[in-house]
Amino acid sequence: MSSFPCPGPACESTRKAGQYLCWDCWDALPAPARRALGIRDDLAMARLRVLHRQLTAGTLPHEIEIRL
Repeated sequence: MSSFPCPGPACESTRKAGQYLCWDCWDALPAPARRALGIRDDLAMARLRVLHRQLTAGTLPHEIEIRL
């Protein structure tokens, strides 16, 4: 299985295909953000874009907020 760099700022880990983040960054997300990203509905891709926008802006995983 392929591995990809984790998009977390300052994270040197890798993630597997199908994972949004490496395990350490995923565990660092606040519980409401993890729950929101786990919902599979019409807004799932929008929530993923919010996650990536915040990571690109340098927001650390423990500060991520997903409000969709």
